[in-house]
Amino acid sequence: MTATNAPTGFVGLSHLGIVSGIAWASFGRPVIGYDPDAAIVEAIEQGNLPVHEPGLHELLEQSKAWIHFSTDRTKLSACPSVIVSLDVPTLPDNTSDLAPLWALIGEIVPVLQTGVVLVVMSQVPTGFSRALIQLIDKLRPGFSYALYYCVETLVIGNAVRRALAPERFIIGCADPSLPLPENLREGFRSYGCPIIQMGYESAELTKMAINLYLASSVTYANVLADLCASVNADWSEIVPALKSDQRIGPYAYLRPGLGIAGGNLERDLTTLRDLCDRHGIDTTYIDALVGHNAHRYHWALSMLRQYVFERNPVPKLAVWGLTYKKNTRSLKNSPAVRLIQDLGKRADVRAWDPVVLASDVDLPAQIMSSKESVLEDADGLIIMTDWDEFVGFDPDILRSSMRRPVVIDCVGVMEAKSSRLAGIEYISTGRRPLI
Repeated sequence: MTATNAPTGFVGLSHLGIVSGIAWASFGRPVIGYDPDAAIVEAIEQGNLPVHEPGLHELLEQSKAWIHFSTDRTKLSACPSVIVSLDVPTLPDNTSDLAPLWALIGEIVPVLQTGVVLVVMSQVPTGFSRALIQLIDKLRPGFSYALYYCVETLVIGNAVRRALAPERFIIGCADPSLPLPENLREGFRSYGCPIIQMGYESAELTKMAINLYLASSVTYANVLADLCASVNADWSEIVPALKSDQRIGPYAYLRPGLGIAGGNLERDLTTLRDLCDRHGIDTTYIDALVGHNAHRYHWALSMLRQYVFERNPVPKLAVWGLTYKKNTRSLKNSPAVRLIQDLGKRADVRAWDPVVLASDVDLPAQIMSSKESVLEDADGLIIMTDWDEFVGFDPDILRSSMRRPVVIDCVGVMEAKSSRLAGIEYISTGRRPLI
């Protein structure tokens, strides 16, 4: 078997590994997807993907001839390149739980072929690659291999598109001046994007730098959106002017909402703050971001108190969206879940989400079968997730179904329909309420 047709191993079949492995195979390159969990492997082989991503099932069907999933780690010995692609869990204190990643790497190192190109794609803190070299030296003294760190830049809910057409590959290397091994270089070149090489520590810090910038943008938008609502300005009118400025750009992260959620951005802020503390770097800026986003959720509670609870102390409340963002099944750090838990028995809550079933959650709420059914006789609707299913909803149904047509749009999905909301109290971030 030549290097060109030998398989590439993807180790760890969580969200990152599944999407990245299938994308790699879609270019006609053999892939072995390895995970020690037999239930995960069996489900994927049967087409029951454990992650929700638009287009992923279709991509798997297209790539089936090139990808094989297995619980047999010895199959990785046939792979000249092995990519560790296990997602790193976030602990309740927003720190990384690296134990599963270390365990998985320790499991596969003994079976890797001599001279293997080992790539870590999992999101790890600065210093991980150097620590991994020390671990491998202990596990296999004298073992010949090349280690690289590939910065993961997938976006949950848009992972397939970004996996197939990344903006660039950011690669951490022992020596960035040297060319990548041929099999790895040719694999990355198939994507048709730039390859940026740098040192291990620079690459590890790059991912957190990206997320810090995004968290800053979210905070920036929220602060100014609140100011707009107070001075009778409209944030939606301001955004196009900002995006036309070359220093900001058309893809700027400027939509206000309930702050960062999902776990990854929160984890990176915590990691960066700890890293700065260890090296004596001032953390005032990061502390401000963490503090603002911790309190941003209270905007939703404040609007509910003002527009729903003041009129009915025990209202019927409709909730649209439970996941922390659209196109995912993840409830990690979900503002909607937190809201329902905080309300408890103070409201008769009925909720709907396109992918979350009643059996998926344990909440003091009735999980309904449709977005229309939650509206019946409701005293208010609060939209917590930016699912596309909410964008085109007919405002007439709101007027006819709800006892009091009050809509608190925390994610701005109905902003485009604001001209059609006569007779509906519409409250969103970045503008005065429409009454």
